[in-house]
Amino acid sequence: HSARVSRASPMMRQTALALGRRAAAASKVAAAGLAESALVGSAARAPIHARGIASKVIAAEFVAPSASRILAGAAAFGGLFAASATMATAVNLVDVETLPQAKAAVTKEKLPFSKVTLYQYDVCPFCNKVKAYLDYRGIPYDVVEVNPLTKSEIKFSKEYRKVPIVMVDDEQLNDSAHIIATLDERLGKIAPPGFIGGKAMTEKEEKWAKWVDAWFVHVITPNIYRTWAEAFKSFDYITERGKFGWVERQSVRLSGAVSMYLISQNVLKKRHGIEDERLELYKALEDWMENGVGGSAFCGGDVPNVADISVFGVLRAVKTFETFDDALANVKSVEGWYRRMEKEVGEATRTDGIAN
Repeated sequence: HSARVSRASPMMRQTALALGRRAAAASKVAAAGLAESALVGSAARAPIHARGIASKVIAAEFVAPSASRILAGAAAFGGLFAASATMATAVNLVDVETLPQAKAAVTKEKLPFSKVTLYQYDVCPFCNKVKAYLDYRGIPYDVVEVNPLTKSEIKFSKEYRKVPIVMVDDEQLNDSAHIIATLDERLGKIAPPGFIGGKAMTEKEEKWAKWVDAWFVHVITPNIYRTWAEAFKSFDYITERGKFGWVERQSVRLSGAVSMYLISQNVLKKRHGIEDERLELYKALEDWMENGVGGSAFCGGDVPNVADISVFGVLRAVKTFETFDDALANVKSVEGWYRRMEKEVGEATRTDGIAN
């Protein structure tokens, strides 16, 4: 990651300065230092795992399997990873100073709640949708990484055993779409002019938001695990983060990489009628840009809507994989939209200081 960090750091500093209003009391030196610290911390990250049992890989949210399922065989454990593959570290950025910005985050003092906690699997695409929304709205939030084997972090949730789960003060919200809709409804009345909050979903917005869960996520997954090397690289993250024991880390990394490669090649591609995963990814992004975004800056027109945030959240999570580089190289139109979204969403507002 060292080469990538040195290449991206100057632009990340520019980004931090451009978004300096989000840290009102910070000087230019402090902002640059924070940006560099976040970048170095981000570069140390690698993806963790995807969720969902093999028989439910098309479900909207993810379920972590028990340890016995993992030991029982690759298929059951591999299904845990079937719905996503993501990673969040630094990449080259365009000069965001030249991009338009309509975003105006809600100030903490105006939030109708005092504490937000996200229970997640780091690479879950549905969790990344929620993180993109929280970042966009400027909402500070704590992050709790859920152990995929024991799920002890969400033992308080007796019936709902999936992620993401968001605790808003003492209220539990489940399912990414419901979480975003609930928060948006509550923030709509205090949202800045022009923001999506408080508006009913348009037919177009709803169509493309559903498209992310029903198709885009399942196109991304086999791209991440296209080769053995990519599969094992995607699980390096588990050896460095999370409050998991050594045996659990190695079990997840080895079993996960092997299982996901086999599942992606022999199950997911067949299930979704995918022959060439890269080609399908390019086609999906071309469809999104031509019919979702169209001739506007965003699917939402002049400002992002939920569909924009959802697509961005999933795509941002794979930005250090070959998948991301190939996508931007082969679908030229997507980079302009992605960079606009990158500026609109801004830096992560999670309280642990880790970049998304």
